[in-house]
Amino acid sequence: MTSPETYDEISHHEFDTSPFTAAELAAILRYREATSGISDSFDCFDLEHVHWHVSEYGSTRTAQMLRSQATALNEWYLAVDAALGDLLTCTAEASFYSTAASRFLQQESAAYHRVRQDFEHTVTVWTLGLNTRPEGDYPLPTRTLSLPTQSLDS
Repeated sequence: MTSPETYDEISHHEFDTSPFTAAELAAILRYREATSGISDSFDCFDLEHVHWHVSEYGSTRTAQMLRSQATALNEWYLAVDAALGDLLTCTAEASFYSTAASRFLQQESAAYHRVRQDFEHTVTVWTLGLNTRPEGDYPLPTRTLSLPTQSLDS
């Protein structure tokens, strides 16, 4: 099953709906094990960190670090992809996601996409040798569409 800490982290997905099944909890535990530490490795990853890394370790080791981060993102992607299948087959009919599982998957995929887009933005700006100002950099780090303000937002 899942540890109490993991359950406390996901129990809010069960609000006003059926709780996770044992099979869903097992699938979530497999996902958590597959992604353990990945999102944390991106906590301080930004353009300033990449510039610091170059000054401390040089361009060659920085390129290795960026490849390592890209590999971690791929592992995260594969884990989300596996969870999509695992949580679908946990329902009685295996043709839809429970509400709790759907909420969990939406949260996890949003986190993955946010981190991936931030990574791609940072690597693009650094690789092109563009300035480090948060405004005016290409490409802008947009992640969402706001129809009321008619803008792409970060």
